[in-house]
Amino acid sequence: MSILGIIRRHRDARKMSCAEVGEVLQQYLDGEYDSDRAPLVRAHLEVCKRCGLEASVYTDIKEALAHQVEPPVESRDRLREFGERIAHGDISADGA
Repeated sequence: MSILGIIRRHRDARKMSCAEVGEVLQQYLDGEYDSDRAPLVRAHLEVCKRCGLEASVYTDIKEALAHQVEPPVESRDRLREFGERIAHGDISADGA
């Protein structure tokens, strides 16, 4: 990237505050932020470590949730049975 490009990116990044980016970050990462300010969000994320890290965490969480594995039926059944036993007073919530 040229020096001029770096200067331009830093200048654009300052046009939005961290609070402003935070308000639209989830929409931006989901591709739902159709504002003409999207390039300013992108520039801010490239130069602001804190907001860039937050964006990275959101992205990681979104990817992890997209690849969730269904728990085994036996595990769900045991958990349901345990909850029913607590609800009926057969055992206390601490398992005693």
